[in-house]
Amino acid sequence: MHEFSIIENILTIVEEISEKEGLTSVSKVTLLIGKMRQIVPDTMSFAFEAAAKGTIADSAVLEMEFVPIKIHCNECGNEFIVKNHTYVCEQCGSTDLSVLEGQELIIKNIEGER
Repeated sequence: MHEFSIIENILTIVEEISEKEGLTSVSKVTLLIGKMRQIVPDTMSFAFEAAAKGTIADSAVLEMEFVPIKIHCNECGNEFIVKNHTYVCEQCGSTDLSVLEGQELIIKNIEGER
């Protein structure tokens, strides 16, 4: 359950940004999460709700946007979205691949009041 440590770090960043921006409360935090992070949405939501108690984000909503895993084949140059955890080029069958997208864990947006 790495979601709890991730949320703790996110809330630390939310607190820092809120202080810098002069926010008195946070109403929504939106995360951009790559599928390779293997985040369980329900666990992430539970962790956020529990960890946010008593913080500036106490009553905030957590939104999660998931980014598919996008791969570049180093053999033929094909770019594709991974389906069914199959890390083989659909075009040439190579396993010499580079990840282009899908590893993200970004705070996309923080909404609040001043």
